[in-house]
Amino acid sequence: MAYAYQTEETQCGLFFTHAKRFENDVFMRAKLKNGAPCSEWIDITWGRAADEARGLGAGLIKTGIEKNDRIGLFAHNRPRWVICDQAIQGAGGIGVPIYPTSTDAQLAFILNDCGAKAIIAGDMDLMDQAFRVKAQVPSLEFIVCMSPVNNPPDTCVIDYDHLMQKGAASSSAIGEFEKRRKALKSSDTGAIIYTSGTTGNPKGVVLSHANFAAQTDVLMSTPLLQKIIERGIRLESLSFLPLCHIMGRTTDYHLQMAIGTTINFAQSIKTIQQDLLDVRPNILLSIPRLYEKIYEAVRLHGQKLTGAKKKAFDWAMAVGDQASDHLIAGKPMPPALGIKFAIANARVYDKIRKVIGFDRLVVAGSGGAALPKEITKFFRSMNITITEGYGLTETTSAITSNSPVFVDPLPDKWIYKKALEWLVDTMIVLQGSGQCPFKTFKGTMKMMVVSKLISPRFIIKPGCVGRPCKDTEIKIAEDGEVLVKGPQVFSLETGYFNQKEKTREEFTEDGFFKTGDIGELDEDGMLRITDRKKSLLVTSGGKNIAPQPIEMALIMDMYIDQACVIGDGRNYLTALIVPQFDLLKELARQKGISHNGNADLIRSPEILSFFQERVDHVNENLARYEQIKKFRLLPGAFSEETGELTPTQKMKRKVIYEKYDNEINALYQ
Repeated sequence: MAYAYQTEETQCGLFFTHAKRFENDVFMRAKLKNGAPCSEWIDITWGRAADEARGLGAGLIKTGIEKNDRIGLFAHNRPRWVICDQAIQGAGGIGVPIYPTSTDAQLAFILNDCGAKAIIAGDMDLMDQAFRVKAQVPSLEFIVCMSPVNNPPDTCVIDYDHLMQKGAASSSAIGEFEKRRKALKSSDTGAIIYTSGTTGNPKGVVLSHANFAAQTDVLMSTPLLQKIIERGIRLESLSFLPLCHIMGRTTDYHLQMAIGTTINFAQSIKTIQQDLLDVRPNILLSIPRLYEKIYEAVRLHGQKLTGAKKKAFDWAMAVGDQASDHLIAGKPMPPALGIKFAIANARVYDKIRKVIGFDRLVVAGSGGAALPKEITKFFRSMNITITEGYGLTETTSAITSNSPVFVDPLPDKWIYKKALEWLVDTMIVLQGSGQCPFKTFKGTMKMMVVSKLISPRFIIKPGCVGRPCKDTEIKIAEDGEVLVKGPQVFSLETGYFNQKEKTREEFTEDGFFKTGDIGELDEDGMLRITDRKKSLLVTSGGKNIAPQPIEMALIMDMYIDQACVIGDGRNYLTALIVPQFDLLKELARQKGISHNGNADLIRSPEILSFFQERVDHVNENLARYEQIKKFRLLPGAFSEETGELTPTQKMKRKVIYEKYDNEINALYQ
């Protein structure tokens, strides 16, 4: 049986097909009512979303949008982001997502670069910002605001509801919208998504509907997701990754639309802890930092326990550590360990899942950076498998995935087929309803069979980003750069918007895209990314060193929030370190260290000695030339606002080197 995501050529086609099928089911939910914040979660059905997209798209047509006109989408995650994107696609326009954290200069650059005819802003503040830069963008004709606008500053500003009602009232515009959306082809441009710009101005990546369809097919190709859609299991997700980023768009939007998921939109990254408890999602896609924060919080909680609770916690952690080793290696657990693992989950890990809002979680993903092995093992102990992937904007997100895939096809025997069904029964249906599979004898027995027959046939390797995805070819260049070819990779013909020469530079003569990342393939065909090609440090002694693994080792320490390793052209490595100040201040209180703020605290000899011990511990596992010889503590975190991070939280090393030039030079005196 073919499903809609396989038969529809475009994401717009998939949306309207599913809207007809699931018309009265809840598609999206957020603490927003008519575009304005509220205290309750408000449901939007598939049918209502489709009606709004149709009316809004017709309104865009009435306002003059023609085929291939570019429209900026400048908003935080919310249901109307998705509805506007579908309206733009259906009207034949091209959506250009823009980070809502962009400065005026960044916003104006992207609007000018793509020649935007219109921009849709998420709220009044973003609408004011768009209006502020309008004079710098000659192509920009009108601004739409998703939130209610009572007193528009100019006639070029249009309220979302007004534009939607204007379109819905015009039968000719509705007819034209339907004609345009049904005429969309896979070769048409689906969106222009700008890169994060770690080394300069961002570039507009032109992605076709075929790219998006190929990526959805890639993400849907795992055995568990196939079983979910085959059995018609409906799940709920929590979306907080920016939809303007390729990972957020393809996983929190396109993938959920393909499955038929209810998408819950987090209020913001600052409220994610409460949103997790409110929603208790079945599906969560995140960057590693969220999982790291949870891991750190659980470890800190365990350190504060005493007596019997401390013994029970430590015992469960030790059992989980042993069990996860077997699960990750694809080895059946000895019966005695299996029983201990069941008890640890029922009595300890189940409580942890409930406290963090993970008690219904069945599908978890991580991307944007490597996930440390300790984090992977910890969540496997809680019966949660975090899938890692690797990709770029130019590859429409994933080109590899560490999702559970069978090493070899399952034997064509009744017991294996039954075990696969039991895997779905326990890990998806039972756990997805908030019940611990290990709390009943029946659930435990099913899990034991799954562990014996199914788990050993899955490959999941911590530290790797997985095997090449479906129909994707990967090879490693002589200098270690990862090269890729596949249906999800952007086209050499369209490439970067208005940058044909730059596009040609990014492809090899035989048509492989140069990712700019350094990596290696292991004996199982698993890809391991070691660093960005442009981030490699070459010491004065000629040693090539990848800073990212060293930085990751540093931030795995619960007292270190951020780290930037330095050493290019120098004779040894140093590091700028940002402490976890909440924990550090508590430590200072316990030790009786008085201070007058962060800057004063990090100058304390006792604190410097404390961090020296932590750096020394990291150095123990590094080659001599990779070790951090000196470090400098910083009083404040790197951030997007202060310029050191991109919107996707990647470090702008050049900016950091320039901003902290004096501090860095002092480390080499």
